[in-house]
Amino acid sequence: MKIIPVLIIILVAAIAVIVAIGVTGGFEPGSTPTSTAEPTPTPTPTPTATLTPLPTVVMGCVEARDTIQDALVSYNTEYGNWPTMDGEPGDIEWTKLVPDYMEAVPANDSDWWVNSDPEGEVCVQHTC
Repeated sequence: MKIIPVLIIILVAAIAVIVAIGVTGGFEPGSTPTSTAEPTPTPTPTPTATLTPLPTVVMGCVEARDTIQDALVSYNTEYGNWPTMDGEPGDIEWTKLVPDYMEAVPANDSDWWVNSDPEGEVCVQHTC
């Protein structure tokens, strides 16, 4: 007869476990345990600069060459170097000329450069 009190205790314990699981949502599909800890804040993304394309203008090769040459001379007079990445003769950095020295980049930008011989003269790497 000692088996009946032991079975009653096991049955009560099993019911208590089943009730505890049901209360915490253990039987619900897709349930997740809840936490009282503060949620980890989502980092704010760092804004990135959006580049605005430079305006372009249609002009012939001779007109483009003359306009660029005037802008090169003006830029060099003001800064003492050329509007290139390193200030030396080379590929023109249009952001250094437009809009202060030129209204727009020639639409036929065929890789205009600041020449090194003779220095400061505009040249084109590829014919228009």
